[in-house]
Amino acid sequence: MKTPSAPHPLRLQLRLNNALTIVLSIAILIMVNYLGFKYYYRQDLSKSGYYQLSEKTVHILRSLTEPVRVTVCLVNNSPVRSEIDNLLRQYKYVAGSKLQIEYVDPALHLARAEALAKRLKFDLRENVVIFEYRDRHKFVNDKDMVDLDMSGAMLGQSPQVKAFKGEQQFTAAILSLVEGKLLKVYVTIGHGEREFGNMSNPGGYGEIDLRIRRENVETIPLNLAEFPMVPSDADAVIVAGPKVPFRATEVEAVEKYVEAKGKLFLLEGAESVSGLEPLLAKYGIRMDNDRVVALGKVGGLGEMLMTTALGTHYADHSAVRGLQGLSLQMPDARSLSPVPDKGNVNAKKVISLVQTPEAFWGETDSKEVAEQNAKRDPGVDIPGPLSLAMLYDGGEVPGQGIHVTGTRIVAVGSSAFLVNQYIDGVGVDFFLNLLDWMLKREIALGISPKAAQEFTLSVPTFQRQSANSFALGLVPLACALLGVAVYFARRK
Repeated sequence: MKTPSAPHPLRLQLRLNNALTIVLSIAILIMVNYLGFKYYYRQDLSKSGYYQLSEKTVHILRSLTEPVRVTVCLVNNSPVRSEIDNLLRQYKYVAGSKLQIEYVDPALHLARAEALAKRLKFDLRENVVIFEYRDRHKFVNDKDMVDLDMSGAMLGQSPQVKAFKGEQQFTAAILSLVEGKLLKVYVTIGHGEREFGNMSNPGGYGEIDLRIRRENVETIPLNLAEFPMVPSDADAVIVAGPKVPFRATEVEAVEKYVEAKGKLFLLEGAESVSGLEPLLAKYGIRMDNDRVVALGKVGGLGEMLMTTALGTHYADHSAVRGLQGLSLQMPDARSLSPVPDKGNVNAKKVISLVQTPEAFWGETDSKEVAEQNAKRDPGVDIPGPLSLAMLYDGGEVPGQGIHVTGTRIVAVGSSAFLVNQYIDGVGVDFFLNLLDWMLKREIALGISPKAAQEFTLSVPTFQRQSANSFALGLVPLACALLGVAVYFARRK
């Protein structure tokens, strides 16, 4: 019986060499992948710079001294999920270890999601991105990240995403948390104003109060009848829908606060009266004594009186620039106009923020509105388009391009658009943007929404046929010929 011969030394050496080559190749592959995962370079090559972060965002992220925790709590059907993922990758690339990101899907991680909802007090049915810094947190709803195109709604089409403003919302959230200071906004009471924090009353301000508090802003009741002075720590004062006018001492307290570079936000509809109208007039804003209405056709019922004003034309101002193309609905609205006094120097610092279409007019006869038979009376009623909101910026130096610290006033001709019954996304964005401007938190307002650009590729018929012939004919034929050639070469 022939015993097997020992492996040839050269053959053994070749086997060991091949094994070592394979091991080293695998090790190099793992090392390259690890280095590529840990150290990489991201570059936005899109024509519009869609994925490029603004300089403001980059500056804020690079200046972080402690980690910001980001928890993405979205269900899979969120229309902006992929946009959020891409944006957070950009944030992570810039911030590095200073940004910690976690994804929690309530459908897959129910226990973790419930614990999160219990700790931060939010509804799991909301699609939110949560930012946490130290002991503070802030929510960003996915609906606040997009501008929707509603033009096809009348045809039964679903809304289309027109622009993505996630960077604006995310940067604002991080900035408000890092600032640390809990801003204080005092809301007046004692005159029948809208009740902040009241979720049960359809006419309450429960929903908007919740949104304000999520902005790292505290709302504090202020009764000027008990203590006729605005506290010195007030970052702003809100007067929302008073039913009886302020007393003389209360008006004086508000006036002193405003004159000391204070911030006043007045929401006064057609059914409201504040007694602050002379104060507004001093700063170039006049509250008209009217009701904004229009005649519109409803189905087959003919023309009906519309008592909900629509704001469709916005000023070129950072607080409302992102609302272009959207309709702001304002029930119980009155119009505003600049003070006609040419000697009033403050009038030059007034901006009309939003206007109605020309079809609306200011009806001055409340009886006609109540009886639903209002008609446009030339010379008596106020013709459209009408201003629904105005602001006064005391820090603006007209014509000089200079801005200094000064009084800020926002006057809106409705308070009903923010009540629990009527509140919607456009109204929330409008109000919160103006509040951010008033509180001098404009850094995020200057970050423009990103509009996705669609490009079409038109290929001539001849080129399509040539590509099909090459892919389906020449390539398989070349592979077959190569196979035949290899076969005959091996036989030789």
